[in-house]
Amino acid sequence: MKAGKLYCFNVLQIVGLGMQFWNWKAGCAVILGSCLGEMVYISRTALKNRKLKSCPKCGAAAWGKVRICPECGHQYEKGIGEEKILDQLEQEMEKVDALTSEEIDYNFEKVEEFVLDEVTSFDGDIAEFLDRRERGGICDISDRRKVGGM
Repeated sequence: MKAGKLYCFNVLQIVGLGMQFWNWKAGCAVILGSCLGEMVYISRTALKNRKLKSCPKCGAAAWGKVRICPECGHQYEKGIGEEKILDQLEQEMEKVDALTSEEIDYNFEKVEEFVLDEVTSFDGDIAEFLDRRERGGICDISDRRKVGGM
């Protein structure tokens, strides 16, 4: 949130307090208007930060990172085809067979950094994250084999 806009609403509230000595009703109106303006601004900013999108098929709201609508199953973005994934896996397996133990350790460290970044950048509380995981909103590794069949 921009502190400048909130500061302006607070200045208006102080002006409204001063106006009450001159005209009680006008002062109250200025205070009320600035309070309502502040609430609307904060609410709009909070809603923009939620990163929700609506499904074009059923109109349900879903988180921005979700690829499939939880209500109707509409696919927002096309995923990679199963054949392409298998080809990539085969190529990666060939690369992995040629790695040394130092390279494997380095790769594990990179994965650990990535996971820590993802966990710390999660925009919400952990209970919400776990609820989404239990409802199937988050794929775990065991669910990856099901992705190509959707």
